[in-house]
Amino acid sequence: MGSNDKPDRGTALGARLKFLREQWQQSVHDVCSTLEIDEKTLKAFESGSLMPSPEVLDMLINHFLLTEDQAQDLRELAEDQREDGQDNLSSAMEDMLTKQLVMFMPVDSRVVYTDSMQATINDNGVVLQFMQQAGNPNGQAVPVSKVGMSRMHAEKVIEVLQNTLRHHDEQGQKKLSSPDNKQS
Repeated sequence: MGSNDKPDRGTALGARLKFLREQWQQSVHDVCSTLEIDEKTLKAFESGSLMPSPEVLDMLINHFLLTEDQAQDLRELAEDQREDGQDNLSSAMEDMLTKQLVMFMPVDSRVVYTDSMQATINDNGVVLQFMQQAGNPNGQAVPVSKVGMSRMHAEKVIEVLQNTLRHHDEQGQKKLSSPDNKQS
């Protein structure tokens, strides 16, 4: 490869995004339907012909469960693409390719109970921020968890919650009987 054959910044970012998608064994359609982005747009990101906005890049980072270091590396590649004239691609690309990809699969079964929740929505999806007031000396609610999802996924979550609550209520009524109606 000659000195003029270096991949450009967009190609480096795109190659990394494609690598992550393939590591997760997901199709373009899978990622796009989850994040509610157009398939042509994701293909353009992966080819390097289009750069994702910072918001979409954050959605991709969250989707692939990147560690903070991996997320920072991806943001730096995006920043490199934005800044014309800087020639630190080769070292950034080398760093990216030599770092081990670690997939984080949460196995923590603890439950965090919350007092309140805030929901925000934009064209990219829904973000739920769960908060807890208990134990905070200021009396202010502090975030304990933040979950992002596509609009389609949020609608499914609502449906599942409604069905689960309805099922619980129906089961609860059947199980609660008066002492006079005990079965033998």
